Amino acid sequence: MKRQTSSNRPFICSNLVEETLQGLSPIQTIMKMAEPRNIRAMGLRPEDVISFGGGWCNHKAPDRLQRIYIDIVSDEQIFHQSGRYSAIKGEYQCRDQIARYEKEIYGVADLVADTILLGQSSTQIFHDALRVLFNNGEEILVLDPTYANYINAVKCALPKSKLSYLPALDMQTWTYLSETQKTLETLQTACENGARGLIIPVPDNPTSQIPTDEFMRSCLEILADHNGFLIIDHAYKDLWFDNMPKCYSWSPVEHENLISLHSNSKWLSSLGRRLGWVEANDTIISGFEKLNESVLLSPDTMHSMATARFLSETLDDGSLRSFIDETRALYKRTSQVMIDKLENDLEWPYLNPQGGLYTCSPTPEAEDPIHFVQRVLQNTGVLLIPGLGFGPSMNKAVRLSYGPLCYDHEKIILGFDRINEYLKKS
Repeated sequence: MKRQTSSNRPFICSNLVEETLQGLSPIQTIMKMAEPRNIRAMGLRPEDVISFGGGWCNHKAPDRLQRIYIDIVSDEQIFHQSGRYSAIKGEYQCRDQIARYEKEIYGVADLVADTILLGQSSTQIFHDALRVLFNNGEEILVLDPTYANYINAVKCALPKSKLSYLPALDMQTWTYLSETQKTLETLQTACENGARGLIIPVPDNPTSQIPTDEFMRSCLEILADHNGFLIIDHAYKDLWFDNMPKCYSWSPVEHENLISLHSNSKWLSSLGRRLGWVEANDTIISGFEKLNESVLLSPDTMHSMATARFLSETLDDGSLRSFIDETRALYKRTSQVMIDKLENDLEWPYLNPQGGLYTCSPTPEAEDPIHFVQRVLQNTGVLLIPGLGFGPSMNKAVRLSYGPLCYDHEKIILGFDRINEYLKKS
């Protein structure tokens, strides 16, 4: 017999899910486009597809990191310890070694274990940062374009808040932050009207650009004048190419309105071994600790133990700096292969990567990017990512990732040869 309910309301998800987050997000779109089922539906074989869509690195993790994990799981007592709860802020030894790494590699002054909190990932920590730093309804600022996942993070963490874009990409000249004064004036006005937070990835996703030192310093000062926070997302911190940005050495102990987010994902090629951390002054870290108690309770102990050992050993013998330099050089070489094909064959405008894993180009004749990506995939077996969701300036553009092909430059060349041949015919 069917049970009677007290109302006609269907058993569905919350308004947040059913209304605010309705439809595919840019991240979901990217993931679904690359699904083998979607590829086969187009009459293609997944193994034949060349993807410039993946937002992930593909370099080999250090051998020593693998050996450390083997040592942990091979030792009965240590493995048992790795299954215990850590402190809410995370394993002390890991936080202490991260502080040492930041000092010795990047010159971050006065950083100590108590100004660091571990989390599940920089994605989770960013979500928590929104709730720790801002009140629901306060305006949040990002550059245009910026990382697509910020949009839904703000919707989830601060449903009443508005996400606003500051101009960065000039769509006419396809240049990045060419009018910094205009962008800073927009930031100043927004702060005067109540905005209290600006998020900047350095290097950026999707552009792989690095703002100038002067621009970053001005942003920090404007926000400080209005009791606002600058959140620097360092997901790609160890993947800069030429001149190291000065903001890499900024300390949240010195700058109380500076929050920096970090992750093991990219530099240690540990996207699936989820571990992130936040660096902030001790008052802010206490706020994160209060939230961590309800969100995580305890960050991952095994990954923390492995990371602490890895940093300790490689900082002691100097091999960490060599690993970082070699990884940076690998992705810089890979980016140049892609840029050469864009410039010499397709003759598309592009942004020259200053780090990270990406570049961006406008679609030919301002074609809708989803339609363009679909027809290119259908006819060439090459996957690009539509720019929709990365900001208004990317609504007629595509993001191109060279990260997954860092060891397979021939595939980059073949992929662009296929696109070039198809576009000439069509």
